[in-house]
Amino acid sequence: MQSQVESPLDVERVLRDRSLRVALQPVCNLRSREIIGYEALSRFPRPAHATPRQWFDQALHLGLLQDLELLAATAALKLLERLPDDAFLAVNVSPATAASTAFGKLASAVAPERLVLDIAENATVDNYHLFTEVIDHLRSLGVRIALDDAGAADVSLQHLLGVRPDIVKIDTTVIHGIAEDELRQAVACAYASLAKRAGAISLAEGIETEAELAMLLSLEVETGQGYLLGRPAFLED
Repeated sequence: MQSQVESPLDVERVLRDRSLRVALQPVCNLRSREIIGYEALSRFPRPAHATPRQWFDQALHLGLLQDLELLAATAALKLLERLPDDAFLAVNVSPATAASTAFGKLASAVAPERLVLDIAENATVDNYHLFTEVIDHLRSLGVRIALDDAGAADVSLQHLLGVRPDIVKIDTTVIHGIAEDELRQAVACAYASLAKRAGAISLAEGIETEAELAMLLSLEVETGQGYLLGRPAFLED
């Protein structure tokens, strides 16, 4: 029998040593380029080639996803008091973690009106009624909800219709090359229009060029993030 190859991603050690760090990427008003918030991005120890997504996938495989997401959220929310008072902080957790008592306590312990909860467009929800109740409770505290990765996967609009997000984040796969691609422009325009009709804000991810930014402005996308506007960085100690 072939022995199982052990993953080099030692999730248990990260949890034990709390060795996860959080970088912040600016989110800007596209017209003024003023920073209005930040997205919290998890950064892990070696191996350096491993992506954060691979670490969270490994945690899911080990049954430790909620533990790792709560560690990341805790580390992120500790930075909130060091940000400008008018800036929000966006954190990304799975629906199961968002519905947990532990996450509810974390959200209640900070200024919840400055917290944005990112929910992936293709996130799996086992009990949608319970999930929407949790979302409604977080909203009652002042937390805003963002639909992440819009346009990245062929999924239903269940989250858009059921959660009614406050922010619709248009995925990088739509944004890259949008200045020259009419189909990408149509997709971004559709999501911006859906956001407006839902009373939400549209946010473009992965903006890298002035041409992309100019096109997004012409499509009435309101906010965005990407290397053009600011790279992820650690706060100085």
